Amino acid sequence: MEKKRLSEKYEVGLMIASLIVVAIMVVGLTLFPEQGVAISHKIMNLLTHTFGSTMQLIAFGIFIFLVVLALSKYGNIRFGNTKPEYSTMSWVAMMFFCGNGAGTVYWAFLEWGYHFNAAPQINGVPISEAYNYEQSLAYCFYDWGPIAWAMLCVFVIPFAYHYYIKKDNELRFSQLCKYTVGEKRVKGIFGKFVDFLFIFSAIGSVAITAGTSGSTIAATISDLIGIPNSFGLTVGVLLGVTIIYTLTSMSGAAKGMKKISDANVYACCALLLFIFIVGPTSFIWDGIVNALGLVTSNFVRMTLWTDPVAATGYPQSWTVFYLIYWFVFGPFTGLFVAKISRGRKLKEIIANMLISGSAGLIFFFGIMGGYQMDLRMQGILDVPYMLANGLSENIALATMHTLPFSKVAMCVYLFVIVLFLATTMDAISQTLSTTIAKKLDEKGEAPKPLKFAWCLILCALPIAIYFIGTDIDTIKSIVLLSGFPLVILLGIMYFGLLREMKKDFGHKTKEEIVRESEVSEET
Repeated sequence: MEKKRLSEKYEVGLMIASLIVVAIMVVGLTLFPEQGVAISHKIMNLLTHTFGSTMQLIAFGIFIFLVVLALSKYGNIRFGNTKPEYSTMSWVAMMFFCGNGAGTVYWAFLEWGYHFNAAPQINGVPISEAYNYEQSLAYCFYDWGPIAWAMLCVFVIPFAYHYYIKKDNELRFSQLCKYTVGEKRVKGIFGKFVDFLFIFSAIGSVAITAGTSGSTIAATISDLIGIPNSFGLTVGVLLGVTIIYTLTSMSGAAKGMKKISDANVYACCALLLFIFIVGPTSFIWDGIVNALGLVTSNFVRMTLWTDPVAATGYPQSWTVFYLIYWFVFGPFTGLFVAKISRGRKLKEIIANMLISGSAGLIFFFGIMGGYQMDLRMQGILDVPYMLANGLSENIALATMHTLPFSKVAMCVYLFVIVLFLATTMDAISQTLSTTIAKKLDEKGEAPKPLKFAWCLILCALPIAIYFIGTDIDTIKSIVLLSGFPLVILLGIMYFGLLREMKKDFGHKTKEEIVRESEVSEET
């Protein structure tokens, strides 16, 4: 009887099957590491080189489509007959921390150095060291800018329309396909495969995020209080983060993630403002403005540059890789952002994700990158050299040590990266719970026991990966393979979505849609 009750409430079989596949993948990569590395290299070559240029065209098309959709009459569609559920700051904060995760803090200290070492010759001629500095920062802005957010945002619209306009509280990924393929196929094998793909990409995202962040947090604590950096410390870190995001997840998005996201906004701003003031303020600001100019003037070129003649592999290793990376993060981000966007207009979602999200990351990467560039030019800290010599794990700490009141700065940095990781894990646990639950409550929340189960699973997975020594980069490559079928699924979803949107709103004028939204806002 109990099994029957569980099967009535949850997609138990789907959950178990997904976990078994993930476990087999992790164990297999551990037992056969050389074969795993070889497979991952083939996968990355297939994704970035064979289909790379196609992915670039798709990404550019998605960006243009979202801009056109926001500016059309359909941009005035309001999701939910109510005023916005959250303040704009809290809403953008939750969106920001869910969409980028702890990887933001990790890569903000490193990425410009990688671009500097690569010195991409986008115009086909060698570049000077001065221009290399400028271009390195510009590429950071590009990789984490509007294109990245477009790849996340494109998944938000189908979830939001399905939940708020169609008023269907089954928020499984497969349900978004029913407007194209029909309810019968969605309930069958096709739907199970789609939901499995969603779960696989979400769990894989946890492995990638926790893999890069867990060791960074442990190294920071080790340096801060003078204890050895060990496996036990990393486990303690992950358990501590688990406690934080479990508490927030159990309390729901409104009470939990809102508070933690708001706190992280203040902590991030405090850290960045401190670096901006004590560092070379004018140099940092000039660098940000200059990099914005480079990205703006070269946006199309940077998006579609394939380097076919010189064939350096740079656009494939960076631009294409990131496009696929964001695309894999898209489904679970889309579901979460849709749930917190009650009362928002379609154009608000697109504008804030493409503009507000990008602006936050521009300042994050701009201030941190500008400060490190100045350190290199002064001969104090050479980030590109450290990257070239395999010292990437030491860069963040080395940078903190150059600041006045370095211990305080490290404490704030530690607070920020812990909350970044906690918010990302919280968002993933909530979206996975939503996928497995057959019915949600009136607030769109999954049952708390299911949330708790996913919190424990998401803690156990990275600990297991650390314990058995599975290569994170290999896992990353295999997880990114899910990006290929996601492209096809996105096309299927939007074929039906646009047809439904035209049926529901096509006969109405822009003024009528605006008027309906205004009435809804007043209620």
